[in-house]
Amino acid sequence: MLKKMIVLVVSSLTCLNVNAWDNRVAGYISSFEVHSPSSSKRHVTIALKDNATLCTLPSNNQTAYLIKSDSPETFEVFISTLLTAKTADKQVKLYINHGEEGCRIDRVNLL
Repeated sequence: MLKKMIVLVVSSLTCLNVNAWDNRVAGYISSFEVHSPSSSKRHVTIALKDNATLCTLPSNNQTAYLIKSDSPETFEVFISTLLTAKTADKQVKLYINHGEEGCRIDRVNLL
């Protein structure tokens, strides 16, 4: 009985980290758009070159967004990292989840 419980706990803990992100995608930024709060809830949207699908949503999946209220402590760092990648033509790796407005960027790595 104890062996079964240990196996169950270990397998449960292992499964927790398997799908932490809806998608992880790397590429070069093709577009960087800043939106007015009156026109969109999404403050910034980006698209990657040669990567049409950024998350597994059936639609609205060709761009990924940032909203300041989703990550107020790191919003400026996200913007700075993405702009650096765009202007220096460096690759980024985006960690994306489903959000209220489509594909939400939750983490960025500058490659």
